[in-house]
Amino acid sequence: MEHVKTTGNDMDDFDDAELEELYSWIDGIPLSRPKRNIARDFSDGVLVAELVRHCCSQKGLVDLHNYTGANSTNKKEENWRLMNRKVFTKLGFELGDDVMRDVITAKPGVIEKVLMMLRTKLNRAEWELKKQTQKSKGGGGKKESDKPEADQYMGSPRGKGMKQDTTRGPDYPSIPKHKIIRSIAESDAVPRILFEEKEQECLAKDETIRILEAKIHRMEHLIHLKDVRIDDLQNRLETMRPTGVRRM
Repeated sequence: MEHVKTTGNDMDDFDDAELEELYSWIDGIPLSRPKRNIARDFSDGVLVAELVRHCCSQKGLVDLHNYTGANSTNKKEENWRLMNRKVFTKLGFELGDDVMRDVITAKPGVIEKVLMMLRTKLNRAEWELKKQTQKSKGGGGKKESDKPEADQYMGSPRGKGMKQDTTRGPDYPSIPKHKIIRSIAESDAVPRILFEEKEQECLAKDETIRILEAKIHRMEHLIHLKDVRIDDLQNRLETMRPTGVRRM
């Protein structure tokens, strides 16, 4: 179980690109209230519940009627404790009392840290749900045997009539032994768990690429602003430069 922790200045934990990407993600989600100040808007937990409901297709994870808008600290804390117990723990993380207190009081940078963790866990939950759905759909079809190719042959209609000597191994009909070994070695060369690990690595790398692209876009924008500023200063310098010397 992961825990979200706060630091002295939580805004220092992020760069501009990460924040821009987070804010863009939030802006793309239809919420019941306009987003003006993210720390205050999310302080009662209602918009976070709506965000989870929108992003997670897992049924019953969050019930919106359990979370009502609030101005009092006690009611806000009630919303966050309920969400911490009913929602966040199911996603694999939880908030400490200090984090919930900072979110409720709209401390700058804390809700961003919570939302970044929440987005990561929601993506993970969606990936797990998709994997389970694909596995359940594939369960009704023809099941691929986990046996080596040679053993599958012995169980097939063509191989059922073949005799096996348990003392010296299967009697493979007219199949050279080196070919059997090579066939077994080549079948199912990549275990499923390794495939899933590589798929997770690809998802993490895609996320890194998106962050880097956002940083590049941000730097290009800053360079453009600096170029505009330089041109403006040069124009001012030209207008201030004397055009000639007046004779007496």
